[in-house]
Amino acid sequence: MERKKVDSPPTENQQIVDGTAPGGGNANGPEEQERPKVVDRRRIQVDGEGEPAAETDGSEDEGPRKPTYVEVLQNKVTAAEEKLREHIERLEKESANFRARQERELERRTQEARKSAVTGFLAIADDMARATAAALDSMKDPSRGRETLESLVQGVQMIQGRFFQELASLGVQPFVSKGEKFDPERHEAVRMMEVTDPAQDGVVMEELCQGYALGGEVLRPSQVAVGKLRSG
Repeated sequence: MERKKVDSPPTENQQIVDGTAPGGGNANGPEEQERPKVVDRRRIQVDGEGEPAAETDGSEDEGPRKPTYVEVLQNKVTAAEEKLREHIERLEKESANFRARQERELERRTQEARKSAVTGFLAIADDMARATAAALDSMKDPSRGRETLESLVQGVQMIQGRFFQELASLGVQPFVSKGEKFDPERHEAVRMMEVTDPAQDGVVMEELCQGYALGGEVLRPSQVAVGKLRSG
């Protein structure tokens, strides 16, 4: 009869070496047997000194970073400030050009007014020169003295009339001061005259030099003698 070989059950030491506990269990315990396996696939960069750099989540590989909302606002503010500065510079330049044009126009008008005023008096200067020449001729012929003197007086009166016409064309008018109450804005007192009538006290008694006004404004006050009541 053949003998069958029967394997004997493993001893306790053999079960521990094989990682199985007696009775078919795991020698490392139930917790080790049920723990899930975790594979760390994160990449760690090492810097130049051998220290691990900060972990990356791969966002840098997604392309250029988009500007944040604050950065967008800052860019808009910067652009607005630049436009405002350019606008202010343009206004300042236009204002300076306008002032320069106004000054040139004012100077031109002033020059035209001077030319117009002087031109009217040139003819009067010619008349004065002819009157002076006539007076010199009369001195050479004593027999014509009276006749020449009368002609000279008439010529001077004509010149005076033309002179006042030119002043009137420019808006200049003489004003009469004799008999008016003394006004320091219109009159310049050069001397005082004693009077006995109280009504003449402070009144212009004599006009020594006529005054002139332009558009209601005094160009030159008249020089006058003012009455002063005699005391006692």
